[in-house]
Parts: sequence; structure tokens; C-alpha cells
Amino acid sequence: MPFDGVLTHFMAEELNSRLSGGRIGKIYQISRDTIILQIRAGGENYRLLISSNASSPRIHLTEKQYETPDNPPVFCMVLRKHLSGAKILGFEAAGFERVITMEAEATDELGDRSVKKLVAEIMGKHSNIILLNRDNRIIDVIRHVDSQVNRVRELLPARTYMSPPAQDKLDPSCDDTHTSVLSDLKESGRRIENYLLDKLQGFSPVLCRELCSRALVDERKSAADLTSDEAVRLVGALHDMMHTLLNQGPTPVVIQDSSGKAIDFHVTDLVQYPSRKHYDTISQAIDSYYQSRQLKETHSQKTLELVKTVGKLIEKCERRLSINVQAYEENKNFEQFRLFGELITSSIYALKKGMNSARIRNYYAEGEEYAEIPLDPHKTPQDNAQHYFKRYGKARTAFNYAKNQIENLKKELLWLESVMLSIESAEDNNQLQDIRLELYEQGYLKAFPKKGRKDTQLKSSPIRVVSSDGFEIFIGRNNKQNDRLTLKSARHEDIWLHVKNFPGSHVIIKAGGRQIPDSTLEEAAGYAAWYSKARSAPKVEVDYTSVRNVKKPSGSKPGMVIYVNYNTIMATPKAPETVDD
Repeated sequence: MPFDGVLTHFMAEELNSRLSGGRIGKIYQISRDTIILQIRAGGENYRLLISSNASSPRIHLTEKQYETPDNPPVFCMVLRKHLSGAKILGFEAAGFERVITMEAEATDELGDRSVKKLVAEIMGKHSNIILLNRDNRIIDVIRHVDSQVNRVRELLPARTYMSPPAQDKLDPSCDDTHTSVLSDLKESGRRIENYLLDKLQGFSPVLCRELCSRALVDERKSAADLTSDEAVRLVGALHDMMHTLLNQGPTPVVIQDSSGKAIDFHVTDLVQYPSRKHYDTISQAIDSYYQSRQLKETHSQKTLELVKTVGKLIEKCERRLSINVQAYEENKNFEQFRLFGELITSSIYALKKGMNSARIRNYYAEGEEYAEIPLDPHKTPQDNAQHYFKRYGKARTAFNYAKNQIENLKKELLWLESVMLSIESAEDNNQLQDIRLELYEQGYLKAFPKKGRKDTQLKSSPIRVVSSDGFEIFIGRNNKQNDRLTLKSARHEDIWLHVKNFPGSHVIIKAGGRQIPDSTLEEAAGYAAWYSKARSAPKVEVDYTSVRNVKKPSGSKPGMVIYVNYNTIMATPKAPETVDD
């Protein structure tokens, strides 16, 4: 995240042009290290966000509405006391250092006007927000820094504020700097990227690489190995970049990965990256980036929570299944106990107390067969017979219970595995919300975060793909979607597909009164294999049939169906090339 000195410099200019002369209204501290100032300027309402968070320090205008705590922290109360109603005089950056100072004129409790300064230091883990009086004495600071943390520069109330130590670097906007770079470059003997990083004030690694990219120079190359033409091109790229920024203004940009997700931002068009999205203002670019990042982080956190929850449910289900399989095996010969009881009863005249065993002819078997029956010598023959009849009753009950439980637990395990597959495949928070709703409705979550009828409705939609033959193909993202897609949206003549013997998505080919060609069927089968637990296999069996042959058993869990009159096709798992939501 390159909130470097160059970006800071032009952010200060943007804030100065939009907020100078405005008045500060409400002030909020939305987290331990982030504040929001509501500002009215030029007939418009703005929200200025300043954060000293170590992983995402920044200052910019935001359009997002943030939740505010009921009890504001002390620093927030101090800001309200000194800055509420203040008139903003301006914003200033210290050259190309990562420090922005806002000056504001406020009226104190006695009605006297006084100038206050709010300093935002955007310096990674050393970031801070400091409130100063006109004499640069610290009124308060969001993160106190005493001598045990920094012996040179304490940041505490009543201390005189000292700016961060200036770096011994060259101003990248000066022509003298460009001349110096050209003369010293080849003599440094260092990697070009490292040389530029140490030489130019406000430049981050991404900007150094951008210069090399524009100059068609390998940033990993040693400066000593540069040709004269390469050195001239590199300095020319620096001159052109700074000249464009200073004279034509920034070109705010967000860099995206191959899926379109934001991964970085800056004030100059970073041509080294193929996928970029441009914005009208720096604040819009940064705001978009962090909203995208927050969604991604929230999605990852919610995904992890659901994975842990469902993982524990699967482990519990597997343990119960193992216990019942063991009980099934231990009691599957329950009929033998009944046989022993009946044989003892039939030969009771020949038995007596004190015997350890009896060899009795089994009159149920064909031919002459004898059963060796263990006996308790402390019991009478009648008691031994009753003992075996009781064991028979208990074993038969335990066997039938275990058999029924095994059947139900296998279904439950299959459903839980399908839920886990949906979680791992979920691409946004709406899809995760649908899964939470499914778990809540099935009694696996005791509480649901939101209440109301709208919150119990599906938030996401199935995947829509158009086949090479022009047929619509729909793919369920989760079990509730699968039910709705197969049982409500699909028509009887449509084709339903599902991977054989594995959890997976329901796939529907919309027939529309036409004959579905084999090529479309193969494409849909590939999607059914891809959106299943068998995705990693080279070939997967996929069943398909008309929707009319698919039924949902009464009382079954979401996504669980039975089907008849089906065919099976071998498919190679394949993700759709283009997807419509």
C-alpha cells in the first residue's frame, strides 16, 4: 500500500482545495486509531477520515458511513472540545514527507479565537494523529509515545511537538535533483530500485519500479551496468512523471488483479500493471481500495468462522457415525442370543446350576448341528435362558437404533460436506449470509445476526452461464439456492445435472422448448463437476435427467433430492469462462 510521500503531497493539495474555508461539524472516533471529521465546505458535506492504523494509515475523504461507538474515547472528546465548529484554514504537506497538517481556527470557552493544528503522520507502525495549539505544544495524541518507546521524540500532552526527522533525500520535483541523479546513478553500483528509493524523497518501491518500467529498464539491474541511453531514459521518466503531476495534476488509479479486485493505488498512472481503474479524485481511489479491502477481509473472517463452525459439526457427526458403526457391528448377531435362550429352554431338563457351558443340538439348523453355549454357573438354567433373552432384546434395540442412526448420520454428513463446499466456494458476504441462514434454519446456529423478514430471504443469486449453443445454464451456489433453482425456477422439461456420489451444486439447463445438444450437455456437466467436491479429479461421473424426475423427500435438508430415470456422463471439471450473477 504506497501511501508514500508523493501521494501524501498531492492528497494535501486535494484536501486544501476542497475543504479550506469549511467548518468542522461532528467528530467521531470509529476505532482505537481512526477518526472521522464531518465538514461543511463549499455547500457540500464531507467526511474526512484520518487513520493511524499500522497496517492501513491514511487520510482521505470517504463516502462510507461508519458505525460509531456509544461512548467516545478520550481523544475524541478532546478533539470535539477544541475543533467542533472550527473553520479550516488549510492543509499542508511537509514537502514530500508523509505528514499532513490541518490548521483550523476555533473559538475557545472564553470566546477568544485560537488556531489549532491536527497533524496526521502516515508512517506505517509509527503513524499517529496529534492535536497541537498554535505554539506547537501537544494538546493530545491518539497514541501516546513516551521515552521508553522513543527517547528522541516523545509524543505526550504538554510536550513541544517535534516533526519526524527529515530524511536526507532529494526533492524529486527539482531539476537539480534530476541532474544529480543522472550524474550519480552509474557510480552508485547498487540496484537501480534501491538507489532511487534512497535518493528520492517521497518515493516508494512501487514508484521506483514505475520509473524503471516507463524507461524500459530492469529495476533489478545494477546501476553500474546501465547504458548511457538507459540512464537518460530513467531520468527522463522521472522528469516527465513529476512534470505531469505538478502541472496537469494527479491521475488517481487503483490497480486490480486478474479478477478485478483492488490490490493497490496511487496518484500516477502505474503503467507497469495491466489492469487499472481510474478515478476523478485521490480520495475516491483510496476510498474504493479500502472498501474493497475491507470487504475482502470481512469475507475472509466470516469464511474462517463458518469453516470452523461447520468443521466442528462434521467432526462431531463423524464421531457419532463411528460410535454407531461400532454399535452396529457389536450387535448385528443379536439373533444368536435369542437362539441360545430358546435352546437352553428346550433342553432345560438336561441342565443344572453350576454348569459352565452346554452343548445343545440346534433344532433350527438343517442336519445334526450343535451349539456350544456359555453358561453362568451361579445361575439356574431358567435364569441363564432369561439372561440370553434379555441380551437379545437389548442387542436388537441397539442394532436397530444404530442402523437408523447410521442412515441419518450419513445423510447429515453429506449435507454438512455440501455446506462446507458452499462456504469454500462463496465469493462474497451475501453468499455467506445465505449459508448462515441455512445453518440457522436447520438448528445448527443458535442465533442469527439480523432479524426481520427480509433478512431471512436469500441474498445471492445462482450463477448464470450461456453455453456455446446459446442455452442458459444456471448453477446453485449453496443448498438453499439449489432447492429454489431445481424445485421452483426450473421447468419440467429442463435438464438437471449433479455430480454422482459427491456434494455439489445443482445445475439446470433451460431447454426453452428446444432439443438440448450434446455440446451444451457436456459443458453443463463440466460445470457440475467443477462446482463439486470432486473438482480435483481429472474425470467425474455426472448424472443428468429431466427436472420432472427430481423430487425432494419430505423433511429432508436443503439441497437434498432424489432422482430417477437418469443417465450418466463422464465430464472434465471446468469453470465457466464468463459468469453472470
